[in-house]
Amino acid sequence: MLRAHLFEKRIVTDPLFRWRGGEVSRIEGLSDGVFALAVTMLVMRQDVPRTFHELWATLRDLPVFVASFALVMLAWRYHYLFFRRYGLQDVATIVLNSAYLLLVLFCVYPLKFLATFLWHLVLGRPVGPMFEVPAGSAPWSDLAQRSDMMVFYGLAIGGVFGLQGLMLLWALHERERLELDRVERFLTKASLVAQTITVAIALLSIGVALSGRPDIAGIVYFLMAPLHAAWGAWSAGHARKLAGAVAAGVM
Repeated sequence: MLRAHLFEKRIVTDPLFRWRGGEVSRIEGLSDGVFALAVTMLVMRQDVPRTFHELWATLRDLPVFVASFALVMLAWRYHYLFFRRYGLQDVATIVLNSAYLLLVLFCVYPLKFLATFLWHLVLGRPVGPMFEVPAGSAPWSDLAQRSDMMVFYGLAIGGVFGLQGLMLLWALHERERLELDRVERFLTKASLVAQTITVAIALLSIGVALSGRPDIAGIVYFLMAPLHAAWGAWSAGHARKLAGAVAAGVM
């Protein structure tokens, strides 16, 4: 039985879920290398400051790196938690994980571009040069480029979190082999709903951007904080109640 290899492994930060991942697998080792490369790509195009003014300009734009780094680390944390909780190493997991890592790498530069664009808006700096079209190229208006940027960003967000959702769906499919208990099954479904919320917001943003309102498409993402906070608070409370009922033998 698989249970013989689980040893009821739990940690303080995730007490309701037994961790089935043991030693770092080759899948996780490769994945950590890809995430390290993604972080490196965020800074590799930065020239070493040669004057104090260039140093100040680098420090001024630090929030661009911080925001991009935070999103990459968020993707890494979801990835880490998935493999710690479920420890899957089958073919389906490898395929989904490979697609996930490919999308993370592909989105690094677009993510940094969007973060730079938003930070320039905050500082009141001109963003027109970011949308200049080379001479001789087909006409591409500033508005169309901004709309396409938000569409691309929405597809990236939807793709990353959608793949996380597919990995969770596969874990649910393997629930008998993994011997997920009632609480673990609920937490897996709750995580799946959280990914679905993010994908739905990304799709809504894409729809708004395609209607020619890229400014509103960006504001749509502010829905993520209250929706995730509300769902996270409810699901966490329900999971604790469910765990208490199971422990008391009520369920």
